[in-house]
Amino acid sequence: MTSMAQRQQIDQNYDAFQRQLSSILSVHRDRYALMRDRAIIGYYDAAGEAYRAGLASYSDGLFSIQEVTDEPIDL
Repeated sequence: MTSMAQRQQIDQNYDAFQRQLSSILSVHRDRYALMRDRAIIGYYDAAGEAYRAGLASYSDGLFSIQEVTDEPIDL
């Protein structure tokens, strides 16, 4: 279950990610961005790698992962 704090972090990070997407797409396409507090912390080749890095750095679970793509993703 996602807490309200996690949902807020995800929503804020997604908005920030969308604003940065055009500037990072050509360099980081098809990689995964680890985000916290509206900032991209790092890029990873696999979603699991980004998730593990997030857990290692943020034990509170307040981070999100975004795929660097211009393709719409239906979750």
